Amino acid sequence: MNMINDTMKGRPSSLQDTVNEIPDLLQQAQQAMAEADLERAETLIDEALRQPSRQARRLWVRVALQQDRLESAQARVATMLQADPRDPVLRALEAQIQRREGHPRQALQIINQAIPEWPKNIQLKLLKLRFLQDLGRSRPALALVRRLRRRWPEHPGVLMAVAQFYRDHGHFRASRLVLEHLLAHHPEHQPARLLNRALTYSRTSDDTNAPLAELVNQLAQRDELSQADTGELLHAIKLCPLQKELIKGCQDGLSRLDSQLDMMKEQEKFLLFSQAERFGMADIAHRALEALLETGPRSPQVARRLFLKAIACGVSEHDMLISRLLRHIAPDKRGLLEAEFLLHTQGPKDAWARLMQEHRPRRSRVEVQQLVPLLRTTHDRALCLRYLRFCRRRWPRDAELRLQHANLLVEAGYPGRALSVLKAPVPANKRLLKARIRASCLLETGQIDAAKAEMERVGHYGEAQGALHCHLGILLMLGHEEDAQAFLEQAQRGNQNQTVTSGHFSISSLGMQLNDLKMFHREQASLTSLAPQSPGKHDAYLVAHYVYPARQVIQRNVRYKVAAGERGTRHIPRRVVQFWNDRRPPHSVAEIMQSWSSVPGIDYQRFNTLMARDFLRHHLGADYERAFRLANNIAESVDFFRLCYLRHHGGIYADADDRLSGRLEALIPPDVGLVCFRENYGALANNVIIAAPEHPAIVLASEMALEALLARDNESTWSKTGPGLLTRAVASHLLRGKPERPEQRVAILPSYLLRRQVHIHIPLPHKKTGQYWNAANTTGVDLRPFFSDHHKSA
Repeated sequence: MNMINDTMKGRPSSLQDTVNEIPDLLQQAQQAMAEADLERAETLIDEALRQPSRQARRLWVRVALQQDRLESAQARVATMLQADPRDPVLRALEAQIQRREGHPRQALQIINQAIPEWPKNIQLKLLKLRFLQDLGRSRPALALVRRLRRRWPEHPGVLMAVAQFYRDHGHFRASRLVLEHLLAHHPEHQPARLLNRALTYSRTSDDTNAPLAELVNQLAQRDELSQADTGELLHAIKLCPLQKELIKGCQDGLSRLDSQLDMMKEQEKFLLFSQAERFGMADIAHRALEALLETGPRSPQVARRLFLKAIACGVSEHDMLISRLLRHIAPDKRGLLEAEFLLHTQGPKDAWARLMQEHRPRRSRVEVQQLVPLLRTTHDRALCLRYLRFCRRRWPRDAELRLQHANLLVEAGYPGRALSVLKAPVPANKRLLKARIRASCLLETGQIDAAKAEMERVGHYGEAQGALHCHLGILLMLGHEEDAQAFLEQAQRGNQNQTVTSGHFSISSLGMQLNDLKMFHREQASLTSLAPQSPGKHDAYLVAHYVYPARQVIQRNVRYKVAAGERGTRHIPRRVVQFWNDRRPPHSVAEIMQSWSSVPGIDYQRFNTLMARDFLRHHLGADYERAFRLANNIAESVDFFRLCYLRHHGGIYADADDRLSGRLEALIPPDVGLVCFRENYGALANNVIIAAPEHPAIVLASEMALEALLARDNESTWSKTGPGLLTRAVASHLLRGKPERPEQRVAILPSYLLRRQVHIHIPLPHKKTGQYWNAANTTGVDLRPFFSDHHKSA
């Protein structure tokens, strides 16, 4: 940077370009930044700075900011402000750097000081609006929105910011009205068109898709497509549902886009690949992927999504896959991304080892936000919580870190602490996530009505992961069938969530529970009409056959506190049993299983498929072995085996992806013969079950599973052998009254007490493959040829 210093001092560079060449260099730099080729952009800007201009100075700061090199960006903006203190854009960049550093108040202070110097600068006022929203200060933000609309009622930037403000606060109709006004005066404003279209077609019913189909056809038939046209056509196809009348038009649009690959940016190439895959056009998907891999991926987000798709479709050459996807990633972002990939291919231990190779004395706020989810799965939660507390002292007002901290406290089994963390306000676009975490905490502690009220206050969900399911799950838990059905239909009309609009909702866990609730209400009404004078006469039958009434029994028997050091007789043997279908589990699985097998004085057994069949035949008879073989998938067979083993021997059953991180003894209260853990929506989890031999509830559960498997019942795994069945069996036992013998008693504990001792559901490599029994990440395009030795040599 000696050349920069010379220029700042007024000494001409010996390599000075002509004035006419400078704009061309800056255009190339901007193009390189748009394509995420930040190293090339840096080189071009350095060259342009030999004859500095305002645009060059600004780009020099922006390229460091875009690379998340915040210290460098801060130094650059300070240098450039010395050279040009009257540039409002540099002041705005200075404020944005403070925001990215996690100091929104300092950012707001800079903007407040700059606005009197440039009172007519709209961009400074729009930045102030964004910073107020970052701080969760909705009332001052709304007041500013109103002032901006009065002062600049036709300005497209102001109208766009106002529309986004209303959208973030869930006022979709108001947002659309503002966008329609904007488009009436600026019909070519592309961001407004895209946002208006997204709001229109993501919240309406199927019969309004005709204009969307017409738009796709209109764009696809143009003689020439501009870059803006290309982006709009891709966006319109993305919004189209997979309906028969729309598929042909979308396929024609994708064929038209196929010829535009050379002018597409990386994100657009990936979107073309994704949509071609969705509409069954493998050739176009392959060409889009080929074009993307020629110069990328450069974006970690694109690399991550390609990785998950490759793993889902069975790419087995993991080292080559990771190497290829990291090739163009910026060096300072490779370590964290590679650790993410290793978590999926090798497991938590190898991912943690890769993280330890990263000697980073000081991570940025954004890097910390990216690191925390990985730490949650690769190491013990106590360490991660200490790290988060340290980071939050450094960035005390960062909403994302606050939400991550609360989420981790929930996962670690401390919902009360999480609620305390969530007391501070958050930006409007994070309120839905905050509400979902708060609702989860309230459910954990048995405050079901409060959880329902929390989700109802949000009022809108969009496509946020988990929020819609949370609200629907609460309604089902409360038995509000009509409300649940109406809520579901509203979500389906608005295309708010792929799970509920894909046509496969009925076979999902929530779909099964809604159907269970409907059938329960019908049969309850029928039985009541037969015996109106004896309203409780059929309770035992209903609890044994339906999850909803069983959950009510479970809820009445939950113990939310277990006193430390309770005295009494322990009736459950110190025995742990686990299952893996093959003789040798993968290294990542074996390492987690060792957390149980290494407990001093424990009787540990690990079964595989052949051993389980032999056990069932020898101890329980041929029917039990036949039922095991008739299971529809590995999960059903393992569900059945755990019940049979605990029935015969007793002890602790733990799933292979659950790591014992605390004390085994803390899981087993005295004077009981069965310990089960209640999940958020009222059913009993079956990943960890603790039982004395021949406990009546476990005997009943094994017999119910035996009958369902032998009859080849066409139910979901969850209902037939999993948590649904366990819930019904234990509730049936509890209905019989309190047993006299302590070894027949049941302790129903909230799941947060389990999570304090056990790190449950650790993401393991085998879960990400298409062969996993419950695989969710499937792909319609074979990616294996792109990440193989043959493709490399070609």
